[in-house]
Parts: sequence; C-alpha cells; structure tokens
Amino acid sequence: MPQATKTFYDVLGVSRDASDKEIKTAFHKLAQKYHPDAGGDEQKFKEISEAYETLSNPDKRKEYDQMLMFGMGGNGPGGGAYTYTGGGQGWGDIFDSIFRGEGAFGTDWAQGFGGQGFGGMGGAGRTRSRKGSDLSLSIDVSAEDAFRGVTRKVTYRVPSTGEQQTITVNVPAGAVNGGKLRYKRRGEYGANGGERGDLVITTRVAEHPLFKRKGADVTMELPVSVYEAALGTQIEVPTPGGTAVRLKIPAGTQSGKTFRFKDLGAPDVKHRGRTGALLVTVKVEVPTALTDEERTKLRELEEADTRDYRARVNRFRAK
Repeated sequence: MPQATKTFYDVLGVSRDASDKEIKTAFHKLAQKYHPDAGGDEQKFKEISEAYETLSNPDKRKEYDQMLMFGMGGNGPGGGAYTYTGGGQGWGDIFDSIFRGEGAFGTDWAQGFGGQGFGGMGGAGRTRSRKGSDLSLSIDVSAEDAFRGVTRKVTYRVPSTGEQQTITVNVPAGAVNGGKLRYKRRGEYGANGGERGDLVITTRVAEHPLFKRKGADVTMELPVSVYEAALGTQIEVPTPGGTAVRLKIPAGTQSGKTFRFKDLGAPDVKHRGRTGALLVTVKVEVPTALTDEERTKLRELEEADTRDYRARVNRFRAK
C-alpha cells in the first residue's frame, strides 16, 4: 500500500499554481520560524530550503512539475505525491538517477524515449552546496572616534529570511574613510549546506575641522601672523591624540613651510603598532585692515627695506 509523502509545494504550504511571489513569501515566513540560529528545527529548515531551491528556479520547477504529473506507480496524473516501499521507483530513486546523469527514471526508461531522458534532466548532475553572498553596509564614525577607535552594535537584515541580526563592530583606532571591515560567515545563508557569506562593513569617517588625513599621517594648517613669521616664535600645537606639542618657528619662516612630528599622527591600521606623523604647515596671515598708526609704521619699514624680493622674476622682464 502506498505511503503518502509531501511534495515541495506541501513543504512550503502553497498550491501547485502558486506565483513566484507566493512561494518566496512562504519560504521567508518558514525560514524565520525554523532557522537554527533562531532556535528552530535544523532538519525542517533544510527541508524548506531544498523545496525553495527547486521551486524558486523556473527551469527546476518545470522539471519537478513534469515529474509530479507523470504519476509514479500507476497513480495517474498528479499521483506523484506517493512513494512505494516495494517494487518500482520512489522519489529517492528518481533523484539518485538524476544525480547519476541517467535521467529522471534511469537509463532503461530513458532508452524507451530515444535516450532523451525526462525533460533534459539526465545531465543535470548532483546539486552542489553554494556559499551565500556577501552583505554590505556602512557606518558613520566621527573623526575623533576614528582616531582612537570605537565599538558599535549594528543591526542588519538578512535578505533571504528577513530576520534581523546584531553584531558588535570594533572600529580600529586609525580607521580611515572608506575602510572595510570583514566579518566571516555573517552574510547571506548558503544553499544546500553551503556556508554563509561574509558581512562587509565600510567606515564613513566625518571630516575633522582642523585635522586632515593622508593614511596614518595627519595634516593641519597653522595660521601665524606676518610678525611671528618674520621674527620667529613658539606655538603650542594640538595633536590628534588630545595632547599638545611645542612648535618652534624660526625667524623668516615662509608661508607653506611644513614641520613634521614623528609618531604624533594616527595609528596605522595597516601596520599594527605603528603611528603616522603629524604634519604642520605654516600659513602666514596678512592683516586685511590696518590702523593709521600701523599703516604709517609699515610705510616707514617699506621705505627702509632695500631687498629685491622679485629678483628671479625681474630677470625675465622684457628689455
């Protein structure tokens, strides 16, 4: 006596004329319920995954529907929902035949139809496991947090099941804008026992109002007055680490002069234990408004100054 068994449609709880959308919706609902990571039944999850793998693929679904219509065991059209414990072929035998490349019902059956097999399935080969795809997301990080590192909890959604998952993200000290963090096996689920893909997180680091980044090196502009540049001075300069360093500016320093402080930049995320440099560029600020007294004194200094500041330019003047 035949023993009833479920079809893939029964497994997903949909009718045989269900639309692609209905099949997908049913799978997502069941996957959320039975996924092992959510405390569900692993065997049940594999069962619904196998059903969805077939019914979500138009070609595989067509072949499967043809197999159901063929009847199996004299049950007539639509009778393929039965398997026999005695003679004849059960579903397990059918799929084994497919996997061996002998067609849906084996080589003997295929020969009776000109060796074509059933719907071209004879050469399908065994279904292989497939790794899940990588998932990507980005997180916003302040410049200060990027300098010193920060820990964040991030929640994201797995597309195939719709479930939400949370992961603790460790943004390393020295993180750069556009940097990527990869978390193994936290992406999309694999098929047929394949492992999960990865989760790739991109850091979007906000600009700092003073410091700029060149990898692990940090740059900044330091405004100085024309008097400080001409006479020389010493200035306390802040660093990305929150401390300060004293910069000695020699007399006669020109605008654009850069001073380098070793190991006072950002941690080097590419080379653990290393730190970049702090590069301080002097920008001489010229007063835009003068008092009458300042103007008079500057005129006196100008008249007493005999230096030729444009000697190199004047050499190319037309004769």
